[in-house]
Amino acid sequence: MMSPEGRKPEPSLKLTFLVDGGERFDLADLLNASAEMLGSGVFGSTYKAALGPGSTMVVKRFKHMNNVGKEDFHEHMRRLGRLSNHNLLSTVAFYYRKEEKLLVSHFAPNMSLAFHLHGNNKCEVKCDSRLDWQTRLRIVKGVARGLSYLYTELPSLTAPHGHLKSTNVLLNGSFEPLLNDYGLLPVVNLEHAQKHMVAYKSPEYRQGKRITKKTDVWALGILILEILTGKYSENYFLQQGKAGIDSDLATWVESVMSDGSLEEVFDKDMVVNGGCDREMRKLLRIGMSCCEVDVEKRWDIKEAVKSIEELGEGGREEDAKLIN
Repeated sequence: MMSPEGRKPEPSLKLTFLVDGGERFDLADLLNASAEMLGSGVFGSTYKAALGPGSTMVVKRFKHMNNVGKEDFHEHMRRLGRLSNHNLLSTVAFYYRKEEKLLVSHFAPNMSLAFHLHGNNKCEVKCDSRLDWQTRLRIVKGVARGLSYLYTELPSLTAPHGHLKSTNVLLNGSFEPLLNDYGLLPVVNLEHAQKHMVAYKSPEYRQGKRITKKTDVWALGILILEILTGKYSENYFLQQGKAGIDSDLATWVESVMSDGSLEEVFDKDMVVNGGCDREMRKLLRIGMSCCEVDVEKRWDIKEAVKSIEELGEGGREEDAKLIN
C-alpha cells in the first residue's frame, strides 16, 4: 500500500488497536496487502486492503492533521474507539507519526450513499441502485440515530460529527447506514478544515464565523434534502465561492417550492420506485426545518430525531381516516 508520493509508513512501528478481540494484523500486513485506492478526499487518500478471505480493511491516510501531540492524539482516538453504535463505522486501529496518521476500519461492501445517489462522478448520473423510498427512509433514520448517539457521547464537541455528508455515509451489506469521519474536528488542521469541512459551510459560519451545537443538525438537513432530491449537495456548496452568492441545496429547494413546483423537488427515481408522497412531504419539511438559517429557529437534534422516527408509524391508519 503506497501513497501517491511513493512513501510508506515505517513498518517497525505498530498499529494501536481500539477494538478488543477479533482479528489482529500489523502495519506490515497492510503494507503488503493487495490494495486498491478508493479515492482522495478532504483528509487524504483512502485505500482498500485485502488481508485474506473475508478480511478487507480500509486505510485512510491523513495529510492535514494539526500539530497535535502523540499523547493527545492517542487520547482522542481512544475516546472515539470507545464509541459503539449500530450506525457508526468503528475505527479498528490507528497509526501515529508526526508526519502522517493512519486510521483503519472495516470495508463497507455497498460503498457510500453518494455512490448510490449519484454514481462515481457525483454529477447526478445515476447508477444501478436499490435506493427506493423505503430504503432511503431507513437510511435517514439510521443516520439520525447515529448522529444523536454522537451528540450524547461527545458532548464536549460543538459539532460532534463535523463532516456529515453523503460520501461519509457508508452502507453495509443490508444497506444500513454507517457514519464515517466523525469526531475529527479537534485533530484536523484548522485552516484546512475551514476550507473543506462541512461544518464550516453552515449558515452560522458563513455569516458569523462560528460553529454551534446545531451545525450538525444543519448538515443532517442538507443530507435529507440530497436523499429526497437526488441532487449532489457539493455542487451547490461550490457556488458559495462565487462573489455575492450564498447558496446551498436548501436554497434550491426553496426556489423550486416558491414557484409552486413541489413535485419537481423529489428524485423521480424515488417516486417511480414506490415513493409515498405523504411521507416524502413530511420528510421534506423536516429537512427544511433542520436547514433553517436562523440558528435560534432551527430544530435541535432531539426535535429532528423525534420527527424522523415518527415517519412511517401509523401512516396507513391516518391515510385510511382521510379516505373514509
